[in-house]
Amino acid sequence: NRSFEIVTDSCCNLTEETIDRYELHVLPLSFMADATHGDRSYLKGRKTDLSQFYAMMREGKVFRTSLPNLADTETLFRSLLVKQDILYLGFSSGLSGTYEATELLAKQLREEYPQRKLLTVDTLAASGGQGLLVWHACQRAEQGEGIEEVRDWTEVNKLHLAHWFTVD
Repeated sequence: NRSFEIVTDSCCNLTEETIDRYELHVLPLSFMADATHGDRSYLKGRKTDLSQFYAMMREGKVFRTSLPNLADTETLFRSLLVKQDILYLGFSSGLSGTYEATELLAKQLREEYPQRKLLTVDTLAASGGQGLLVWHACQRAEQGEGIEEVRDWTEVNKLHLAHWFTVD
């Protein structure tokens, strides 16, 4: 059992099995199609129907995304800080305001919980790249590395990760 909690967001695209295996906490980003169909990108125990999502894209629907709900994030962080330290590995600040908003919340909570460590990493990554960094962090924590060691490893190694993707 690791000595700290790992939190990430749904942009990491990890499978439910991996999330369960490592007891990860995942902050769901939200999306909305044509201002009519809104949903969270991740809900614990609910499989996201990507075929419906891609069908709406093919139909020409325009999607907007939104940060995780900060009230929910604060509730989660407070519930974890009561008993353990937190390492948050977030979606690239170059692609979203998710990391920046979460870091602002973390600054506030660090003052309120001075006995706890609340460390954050801007992974500079998304999707499978972010998920890979989270997976490695979980592996290292499981092997007994402390929160600072895992954070430091992630900070160094995020700079050696290349993302290649295509869009239709």
